Amino acid sequence: MAKLKTLEQRMRDGDMPPPVEFETHEDCMAAYEGGYEGCIYDPDGAEECEAQEDGVFGDVVRKFGLEDSGKGKLSLLYPACWKVSGRDDWFHGSLSQPTGDCVSRGQSHSAIASLAAAALSGNGSWPDIPDEAYRSGMPIHPTPTYWRKKGSLSGWSCAAAARESKKIGVVIAKHYDNPHIGDLLKPENYKTSTIAKYCHQGPPEDTFKDLNYCVTQTYSRSSTSKFEEIRDAIANGYGVSTCGGQGYSRSRDAHGVAKRSGHWSHALHIAGVDDSEWAHKNYGEALFLILNSWGHYMGKDRPHPQGNTSIPGIPTGSFWCTASSFSGRDSYVFSVIKGFPPQKLPDWNLGGLI
Repeated sequence: MAKLKTLEQRMRDGDMPPPVEFETHEDCMAAYEGGYEGCIYDPDGAEECEAQEDGVFGDVVRKFGLEDSGKGKLSLLYPACWKVSGRDDWFHGSLSQPTGDCVSRGQSHSAIASLAAAALSGNGSWPDIPDEAYRSGMPIHPTPTYWRKKGSLSGWSCAAAARESKKIGVVIAKHYDNPHIGDLLKPENYKTSTIAKYCHQGPPEDTFKDLNYCVTQTYSRSSTSKFEEIRDAIANGYGVSTCGGQGYSRSRDAHGVAKRSGHWSHALHIAGVDDSEWAHKNYGEALFLILNSWGHYMGKDRPHPQGNTSIPGIPTGSFWCTASSFSGRDSYVFSVIKGFPPQKLPDWNLGGLI
């Protein structure tokens, strides 16, 4: 197997993936299955992330007393988003990627989940968001994160995006008077030309004062090979973005579980973990819930976790997979508060979500 070329090498040599434009989620899926690189190997960026305070999540779980806090549990982040906003018509993969911006989508989903869980735990509040933005399916906009990319239109790394997360935070989809930002409210403006606007040189400095709502206070590196770390992060309400090469079947079983199939160089968000007795009995191990950014490519069905109708159905565009099949992915845990203090998520089995 050929050695992967790093992000630093690609930037130096001008060897980034060619620009792409996807008309449909079918185009998007076909490109990734055909070898398109949406996420790029970045060991230098990963090392830089680990060098900062709380940069190694294995140390974080011990420092903040998170060890084994998710053991044996079903932990879900997506219902927190719907609970604090009072509606469940968003936080789906309904708006499919128009280009190779999977890294900013994965990070945006992770930051949203962290913000919602923090607000639910009394650590901050949920922002005032226009009703039209919810109805579009994307009330928090991922594109300004991609503007921090610098280098080319296509392909990025989770490590590089994590480092930029302290500059641009959770961006509300609305019309901005700042001409450098413009209208992020209309879903038709989520397109390649908007995404490409500043991704070569970065946006003007005066852009940031209008895009600094709830920036990431802390981020930390882990890996899906370290299952317990990811499990305990999710159990405490901290969103996780992940870059790697696993592909999955577009078909799911009755419980929403998909099998490994093919290869995607792709960034994704981990929206839940099932380490319960039910998961181990039915699948022989724990499960990760993965939120994709390819629209309704798996259909619009939303299976209930464990087949339990008292638990909110998983987001459209998501699937469960076995933890072992998702192992080895470079992963970043995000907190919108300082550090990673323990937070208790509700028991979604109680029902009465909204």
